[in-house]
Amino acid sequence: MGSVLSFLFLMLSVAHSSVFVLSSENNEGAFSVKGFRKGFCFVGRRDTERGYDAVLGVCSNRCRVFSVDTSGDDYSYTVERFAKSCLAGIVRNKDMALAVFDGRSVHKLLCLGGDGEDMLWFMRKVEDGYLLVGGVLTRDWDVLVVKLSPKLSLNWWVRLGTTAHEYAYGVAEWRGRYWVVGRSNYRGNWDGFVLELSSEGKLLSSSLFGSDRKDYLRYVGVWRGELLAVGRSEVSGDSDVLLLLPRSGLFKLYDGGEDDYGRAFEERHSGLVVVGDTYENGVSDGMVLFLDGDLRVVRGFAVGGEDVESIRFVSGGFFAGYTYSLTFDNDIVLGELEKTCGGFFREKSFRERSGFLKSYGYPLELRDYGLRVFECEFSWREASFEKLNPCQE
Repeated sequence: MGSVLSFLFLMLSVAHSSVFVLSSENNEGAFSVKGFRKGFCFVGRRDTERGYDAVLGVCSNRCRVFSVDTSGDDYSYTVERFAKSCLAGIVRNKDMALAVFDGRSVHKLLCLGGDGEDMLWFMRKVEDGYLLVGGVLTRDWDVLVVKLSPKLSLNWWVRLGTTAHEYAYGVAEWRGRYWVVGRSNYRGNWDGFVLELSSEGKLLSSSLFGSDRKDYLRYVGVWRGELLAVGRSEVSGDSDVLLLLPRSGLFKLYDGGEDDYGRAFEERHSGLVVVGDTYENGVSDGMVLFLDGDLRVVRGFAVGGEDVESIRFVSGGFFAGYTYSLTFDNDIVLGELEKTCGGFFREKSFRERSGFLKSYGYPLELRDYGLRVFECEFSWREASFEKLNPCQE
């Protein structure tokens, strides 16, 4: 029955399903999506008998999904466009990998690595190539930023750290500079950080933004010509969605009642849409928050059923995440923001909240690191999924 449903899924147009779930007998989840003119790419991971494999999918008039194995546990947290194909960033063993794929096959995979344990969280296509951000673990976690050419050759890399832990989650290009965000426990508790780098990788400025509680920045982009970052800030015992304008230090908090996390955003029409997580009765749901041009709440949604859900990313009007509510295992959830559905999307009230956030000095140091690009072996195969409809229209 599963193979029949998988075949039917491949023949169905995405346009007929505004929200759908991909399910198998194993655990799987999607962590990033990249929208393009006729559809989207998405990436994630799935549990297999050998461990985790990376999941790479392309959806336009139909969807095809591939499982990629590089001999160890493989995860994919980020995807971009590469010419007319898609480019997946993959974490494998202690290295990073990049795989080019489209709706027919996985064409190429190359690896990057050094002497430490390397982590790749996010990748962004910029004017003259690609930026990769993540971390390096030796004694502690440091920031790692890598610049690749349009053809994926290595231009430069930089490792930055303190005596504490640093995790870099996002990067954007703005006014000829590169801006990296993440979190650090340099002050003892967790703060969000913003780094400014030149186009050659030189550190120009670094700041921490935080309170006396836990704060972090997860994603950064350009909105209305200004740099904008999203994450979370703890206020009065729980976590609220945080939006920060790093250049001015202005910020806004949004509270859904319990813990709320902002993971990514996208400019939509005259406003902004923020995705992430929101908690109800101690259980995580996905979150979609529509804001107007003044960043005031227009509508908010909790996404999911009775179990754990998360919306991890948004791009081109499409979102990607995972759900535990439809089967006994973790499943991939994908959809279009403009076509939300009843049942799985429940309206939820969010209010703006006051809080405290301050900028602090952040003395990062440049650390030597030997990074190289090398070819690596991999195998891929088409993955079979059932297509489930979580909506109650």
